[in-house]
Amino acid sequence: MTDESKALINIYFGKQQCEKNSYGKPEKMPQNLAVLGAGLMGAGVANVSLDKFNKVILKDVSDTALSKGEDMVRDVLNKKVKRKKMSQFDADKTMSSLITETDYSTFKDVDIVIEAVFEDINLKHRIIKEVEAATPDHCIFASNTSALPITELAKASKRPENFIGMHYFSPVPQMPLLEIITTEATSHETTAAAVEVGLKQKKTVIVVKDGPGFYTTRVIGALMGEAFACIQEGTSPRDLDKSFLKFGWPVG
Repeated sequence: MTDESKALINIYFGKQQCEKNSYGKPEKMPQNLAVLGAGLMGAGVANVSLDKFNKVILKDVSDTALSKGEDMVRDVLNKKVKRKKMSQFDADKTMSSLITETDYSTFKDVDIVIEAVFEDINLKHRIIKEVEAATPDHCIFASNTSALPITELAKASKRPENFIGMHYFSPVPQMPLLEIITTEATSHETTAAAVEVGLKQKKTVIVVKDGPGFYTTRVIGALMGEAFACIQEGTSPRDLDKSFLKFGWPVG
Protein backbone atom coordinates (compact mmCIF):
# COMPACT_ATOMS: atom_id res chain seq x y z
CA MET A 1 0.00 0.00 0.00
CA THR A 2 1.39 3.40 -0.97
CA ASP A 3 1.72 6.36 1.39
CA GLU A 4 -0.88 8.19 -0.72
CA SER A 5 -3.35 5.33 -0.28
CA LYS A 6 -2.78 5.28 3.49
CA ALA A 7 -3.32 9.05 3.62
CA LEU A 8 -6.59 8.83 1.66
CA ILE A 9 -7.85 6.06 3.94
CA ASN A 10 -6.95 8.17 6.96
CA ILE A 11 -8.83 11.15 5.50
CA TYR A 12 -11.88 8.96 4.88
CA PHE A 13 -12.07 7.71 8.45
CA GLY A 14 -11.20 11.12 9.82
CA LYS A 15 -14.07 12.68 7.88
CA GLN A 16 -16.45 10.05 9.23
CA GLN A 17 -15.34 10.91 12.76
CA CYS A 18 -16.00 14.61 12.08
CA GLU A 19 -19.58 13.76 11.15
CA LYS A 20 -20.26 12.62 14.72
CA ASN A 21 -20.66 14.72 17.85
CA SER A 22 -17.86 13.58 20.13
CA TYR A 23 -19.10 16.04 22.77
CA GLY A 24 -22.43 14.25 23.09
CA LYS A 25 -25.94 15.58 22.65
CA PRO A 26 -26.47 18.99 24.25
CA GLU A 27 -29.02 19.26 27.04
CA LYS A 28 -30.80 21.97 25.04
CA MET A 29 -30.61 21.61 21.28
CA PRO A 30 -30.90 25.02 19.55
CA GLN A 31 -34.25 25.23 17.76
CA ASN A 32 -34.31 28.91 16.78
CA LEU A 33 -31.33 30.38 14.95
CA ALA A 34 -30.45 33.92 13.91
CA VAL A 35 -27.75 35.14 11.52
CA LEU A 36 -26.31 38.66 11.71
CA GLY A 37 -25.22 40.08 8.38
CA ALA A 38 -26.92 39.37 5.05
CA GLY A 39 -23.76 39.38 2.94
CA LEU A 40 -22.27 36.39 1.15
CA MET A 41 -21.36 34.54 4.36
CA GLY A 42 -24.49 35.42 6.34
CA ALA A 43 -26.84 34.53 3.48
CA GLY A 44 -24.93 31.27 3.04
CA VAL A 45 -25.29 30.34 6.72
CA ALA A 46 -29.00 31.16 6.56
CA ASN A 47 -29.30 29.00 3.44
CA VAL A 48 -27.84 25.86 5.05
CA SER A 49 -30.01 26.44 8.14
CA LEU A 50 -33.39 26.78 6.46
CA ASP A 51 -35.80 23.84 7.03
CA LYS A 52 -33.46 22.46 9.74
CA PHE A 53 -34.59 24.72 12.59
CA ASN A 54 -37.95 25.90 13.86
CA LYS A 55 -37.09 29.50 13.07
CA VAL A 56 -34.31 31.09 11.01
CA ILE A 57 -33.81 34.86 11.16
CA LEU A 58 -31.55 36.90 8.89
CA LYS A 59 -30.76 40.36 10.27
CA ASP A 60 -29.00 43.33 8.74
CA VAL A 61 -29.08 47.08 9.19
CA SER A 62 -31.18 47.93 6.12
CA ASP A 63 -33.90 46.52 3.90
CA THR A 64 -31.57 46.96 0.91
CA ALA A 65 -28.95 44.70 2.46
CA LEU A 66 -31.60 42.16 3.44
CA SER A 67 -33.01 42.15 -0.09
CA LYS A 68 -29.56 41.31 -1.48
CA GLY A 69 -29.22 38.53 1.07
CA GLU A 70 -32.63 37.11 0.18
CA ASP A 71 -31.66 37.15 -3.50
CA MET A 72 -28.55 35.08 -2.72
CA VAL A 73 -30.58 32.54 -0.75
CA ARG A 74 -33.19 32.35 -3.50
CA ASP A 75 -30.51 31.90 -6.17
CA VAL A 76 -29.14 28.79 -4.42
CA LEU A 77 -32.64 27.32 -4.10
CA ASN A 78 -33.39 28.06 -7.76
CA LYS A 79 -30.22 26.21 -8.79
CA LYS A 80 -31.41 23.18 -6.80
CA VAL A 81 -34.71 23.32 -8.64
CA LYS A 82 -32.95 23.57 -11.98
CA ARG A 83 -30.83 20.52 -11.14
CA LYS A 84 -33.97 18.67 -9.99
CA LYS A 85 -32.66 18.35 -6.44
CA MET A 86 -35.73 20.20 -5.14
CA SER A 87 -39.22 20.92 -6.39
CA GLN A 88 -40.34 24.49 -7.03
CA PHE A 89 -42.98 24.06 -4.31
CA ASP A 90 -40.37 23.03 -1.73
CA ALA A 91 -38.08 25.87 -2.80
CA ASP A 92 -40.87 28.41 -2.37
CA LYS A 93 -41.84 26.88 0.98
CA THR A 94 -38.26 26.99 2.21
CA MET A 95 -37.79 30.57 1.05
CA SER A 96 -41.01 31.69 2.74
CA SER A 97 -39.76 30.36 6.10
CA LEU A 98 -36.87 32.85 6.20
CA ILE A 99 -37.57 35.75 8.58
CA THR A 100 -35.77 39.00 7.77
CA GLU A 101 -35.32 41.78 10.33
CA THR A 102 -33.55 45.10 10.76
CA ASP A 103 -33.89 45.00 14.57
CA TYR A 104 -33.87 42.47 17.42
CA SER A 105 -37.62 42.32 18.02
CA THR A 106 -37.86 38.60 17.14
CA PHE A 107 -34.76 37.49 19.09
CA LYS A 108 -36.57 36.83 22.38
CA ASP A 109 -36.63 33.07 21.87
CA VAL A 110 -33.45 32.65 19.80
CA ASP A 111 -31.15 29.84 20.99
CA ILE A 112 -28.07 30.62 18.90
CA VAL A 113 -26.90 33.73 17.05
CA ILE A 114 -24.25 33.38 14.34
CA GLU A 115 -22.51 36.66 13.61
CA ALA A 116 -21.17 37.26 10.09
CA VAL A 117 -20.48 41.01 9.95
CA PHE A 118 -17.37 42.98 8.93
CA GLU A 119 -14.05 41.98 10.53
CA ASP A 120 -14.00 44.97 12.89
CA ILE A 121 -13.52 44.07 16.55
CA ASN A 122 -15.20 47.27 17.80
CA LEU A 123 -18.26 46.61 15.63
CA LYS A 124 -18.41 43.01 16.83
CA HIS A 125 -18.09 44.07 20.48
CA ARG A 126 -21.02 46.45 20.08
CA ILE A 127 -23.12 43.78 18.39
CA ILE A 128 -22.34 41.22 21.12
CA LYS A 129 -23.71 43.59 23.75
CA GLU A 130 -26.83 44.33 21.66
CA VAL A 131 -27.53 40.65 21.08
CA GLU A 132 -27.10 39.67 24.73
CA ALA A 133 -29.54 42.40 25.73
CA ALA A 134 -32.16 41.00 23.33
CA THR A 135 -31.75 37.23 23.83
CA PRO A 136 -32.40 34.76 26.68
CA ASP A 137 -29.58 33.85 29.06
CA HIS A 138 -29.00 30.44 27.47
CA CYS A 139 -28.49 31.89 23.97
CA ILE A 140 -25.18 30.99 22.32
CA PHE A 141 -23.24 33.70 20.50
CA ALA A 142 -21.08 32.32 17.66
CA SER A 143 -18.72 34.49 15.64
CA ASN A 144 -17.89 33.58 12.04
CA THR A 145 -14.61 35.51 12.17
CA SER A 146 -11.74 33.95 10.24
CA ALA A 147 -8.93 35.84 11.97
CA LEU A 148 -9.93 37.83 15.07
CA PRO A 149 -9.18 36.01 18.35
CA ILE A 150 -12.32 34.51 19.85
CA THR A 151 -10.96 35.18 23.35
CA GLU A 152 -10.68 38.90 22.55
CA LEU A 153 -14.19 39.00 21.07
CA ALA A 154 -15.57 37.22 24.14
CA LYS A 155 -14.31 40.02 26.40
CA ALA A 156 -17.40 42.01 25.41
CA SER A 157 -19.69 39.19 26.53
CA LYS A 158 -21.45 38.92 29.87
CA ARG A 159 -21.90 35.21 29.13
CA PRO A 160 -18.42 34.01 28.05
CA GLU A 161 -19.41 30.39 28.70
CA ASN A 162 -21.91 30.75 25.84
CA PHE A 163 -19.38 32.31 23.46
CA ILE A 164 -17.77 30.33 20.62
CA GLY A 165 -16.37 30.66 17.12
CA MET A 166 -18.07 29.04 14.11
CA HIS A 167 -15.87 29.62 11.05
CA TYR A 168 -17.67 28.75 7.81
CA PHE A 169 -16.05 28.78 4.39
CA SER A 170 -17.30 30.49 1.25
CA PRO A 171 -19.50 29.66 -0.54
CA VAL A 172 -21.18 28.18 2.54
CA PRO A 173 -23.75 26.00 0.69
CA GLN A 174 -20.93 24.25 -1.23
CA MET A 175 -18.02 24.14 1.22
CA PRO A 176 -18.45 21.26 3.70
CA LEU A 177 -15.99 22.31 6.41
CA LEU A 178 -16.98 24.10 9.62
CA GLU A 179 -14.26 25.08 12.08
CA ILE A 180 -15.51 25.54 15.64
CA ILE A 181 -13.23 27.49 17.98
CA THR A 182 -13.44 27.34 21.76
CA THR A 183 -11.92 29.56 24.45
CA GLU A 184 -10.90 28.61 27.98
CA ALA A 185 -14.30 29.88 29.15
CA THR A 186 -16.48 28.11 26.56
CA SER A 187 -18.65 25.49 28.27
CA HIS A 188 -18.93 21.86 27.21
CA GLU A 189 -22.67 22.40 26.64
CA THR A 190 -22.01 25.31 24.26
CA THR A 191 -19.45 23.29 22.31
CA ALA A 192 -21.79 20.29 22.07
CA ALA A 193 -24.63 22.52 20.87
CA ALA A 194 -22.46 24.29 18.27
CA VAL A 195 -21.25 20.95 16.88
CA GLU A 196 -24.84 19.70 16.71
CA VAL A 197 -25.88 22.84 14.81
CA GLY A 198 -23.06 22.26 12.33
CA LEU A 199 -24.03 18.63 11.84
CA LYS A 200 -27.65 19.62 11.23
CA GLN A 201 -26.35 21.99 8.56
CA LYS A 202 -24.64 18.93 6.95
CA LYS A 203 -21.16 20.23 7.73
CA THR A 204 -17.93 18.35 8.42
CA VAL A 205 -17.07 19.76 11.84
CA ILE A 206 -13.66 20.17 13.46
CA VAL A 207 -13.19 21.69 16.93
CA VAL A 208 -10.02 23.61 17.76
CA LYS A 209 -8.79 25.85 20.55
CA ASP A 210 -8.46 29.59 20.05
CA GLY A 211 -5.06 30.60 18.70
CA PRO A 212 -3.49 32.68 15.92
CA GLY A 213 -5.14 31.67 12.65
CA PHE A 214 -7.07 28.88 14.40
CA TYR A 215 -6.26 25.73 12.39
CA THR A 216 -7.31 26.29 8.79
CA THR A 217 -5.76 29.74 8.34
CA ARG A 218 -2.42 28.44 9.64
CA VAL A 219 -2.57 25.62 7.10
CA ILE A 220 -3.39 28.03 4.29
CA GLY A 221 -0.60 30.33 5.48
CA ALA A 222 1.98 27.56 5.07
CA LEU A 223 0.56 26.72 1.65
CA MET A 224 0.72 30.32 0.46
CA GLY A 225 4.26 30.65 1.80
CA GLU A 226 5.36 27.76 -0.40
CA ALA A 227 3.45 29.21 -3.37
CA PHE A 228 5.22 32.58 -3.05
CA ALA A 229 8.57 30.79 -2.75
CA CYS A 230 7.85 29.00 -6.06
CA ILE A 231 7.09 32.33 -7.74
CA GLN A 232 10.28 33.89 -6.35
CA GLU A 233 12.23 30.95 -7.79
CA GLY A 234 10.83 31.63 -11.27
CA THR A 235 7.57 29.66 -11.55
CA SER A 236 4.89 31.65 -13.38
CA PRO A 237 1.65 32.25 -11.44
CA ARG A 238 -0.32 30.65 -14.30
CA ASP A 239 1.75 27.43 -14.21
CA LEU A 240 1.53 27.37 -10.41
CA ASP A 241 -2.23 27.69 -10.55
CA LYS A 242 -2.45 24.84 -13.08
CA SER A 243 -0.28 22.69 -10.82
CA PHE A 244 -2.58 23.35 -7.86
CA LEU A 245 -5.60 22.38 -9.92
CA LYS A 246 -3.89 19.22 -11.15
CA PHE A 247 -2.95 18.33 -7.57
CA GLY A 248 -6.61 18.52 -6.54
CA TRP A 249 -7.24 22.01 -5.17
CA PRO A 250 -10.61 22.90 -6.75
CA VAL A 251 -9.99 26.65 -7.08
CA GLY A 252 -6.24 26.56 -7.69
